[in-house]
Amino acid sequence: SHYSLDFASGIAIFFGGKAAISTLALQPLYGRMWHGWYNAPGCHAIVWELVRTWLQGPVSSYSERLSLSLGLDGREGPKYIASQSGTVMQRTRHLAYMLLNDSNWRGKKCEPVDVGQRTSPTPMQLMIMDFEEKVLTGDDTLPPRSSRYSTLPIIASITSIAACAICARVEDWSSFAMILLGMVSSGMTSCIMCTGNITLERLKPANGAPPGDGMLLSDNRIVILRGNEEDVNAVTKGRLRLKLKGGGYALLFCASIALLQVTLQLIYMPSASLPGQSMFLLSLLVSGGCNLYLSAKEDDVQSSALITLLHTPKVKTYKTNSRTTAAVLACLALCWRSGTPPTEVLQEIVPIGPKPWKALSELLEKNIREESMQFGYDGYDNDLAVEEEQLLTGLVGDAHAAYDRYI
Repeated sequence: SHYSLDFASGIAIFFGGKAAISTLALQPLYGRMWHGWYNAPGCHAIVWELVRTWLQGPVSSYSERLSLSLGLDGREGPKYIASQSGTVMQRTRHLAYMLLNDSNWRGKKCEPVDVGQRTSPTPMQLMIMDFEEKVLTGDDTLPPRSSRYSTLPIIASITSIAACAICARVEDWSSFAMILLGMVSSGMTSCIMCTGNITLERLKPANGAPPGDGMLLSDNRIVILRGNEEDVNAVTKGRLRLKLKGGGYALLFCASIALLQVTLQLIYMPSASLPGQSMFLLSLLVSGGCNLYLSAKEDDVQSSALITLLHTPKVKTYKTNSRTTAAVLACLALCWRSGTPPTEVLQEIVPIGPKPWKALSELLEKNIREESMQFGYDGYDNDLAVEEEQLLTGLVGDAHAAYDRYI
């Protein structure tokens, strides 16, 4: 019997397009010149994405479009409430999304502190981020860097090199040349991307603006931002751009060599020998698996890299089993010695209309105003039903737990 891989070796290059683009987007975050030197599938998608980015507008504004195309910017962030200025943003930008949705922003030596004794199927997490160093923007932006999973591409590169060696051993020079072409094409594109600069652009606040302290909110997570309005704006309103050496014309060069790779491999690989086709498919399988894994970890790599762009702020994380405890912690973080009424923060997280909640808000406001080092509760004057008294007792217990951990 005769086995043929003509069809498989011809169409295999068209798989894994989305993973190839995601992996390409990680190159400026890794900043390693040796990344990407392997024969990878999905280059047709890179051609399409880069050409589309080029054609969408003038060359001078390519950097913003490129960051959007590669997924380095453009995600919609959560609601933001500024505690001192009163500003409410229903939608924030990419950095706020990454900050709220990825736990790796905790940084080194910042394991969550458990607060409270209650058990809950939906625990909440509260993160307090203090911007102690100025967040640099424009051409002064700190380069975001990550080392997560950075050794994985070595496996794909070694496999492609071994596949080339075996093709040379069996004297299948057509397969040898096509695998080598894939390595060079992918490697050159990765080099151009990894030498690009990610810059952060933000709006400058008005003179005399109050501190930008506030909170990002989701169903199970609260992120407190504390610092200058300018630094907080970097998270809530900042835009990321990817500037390449060579400008927008570097996009056309990357698209051209990727198109050359796809075209020549499509023409020559179906006519190669069976051993050569097997090695070609093996190199695509390993590199495609590498790209697929890295694309699945894209948010993880982005979050660990982008925190360096924010000058590695000081971070503390709490894990609570009660939304009330998280709300009290938020009040302490934003209202303690700041003059902000705790009710304004509390009502954004929990309902304060019912009597027990209203009682808690009044007690909390009194304790924060008096800067009590322990949560004081000597009873409540208003008439409460038995069930409301029981609820208030539980809420006070949650407030005690928050006070004990924060103060």
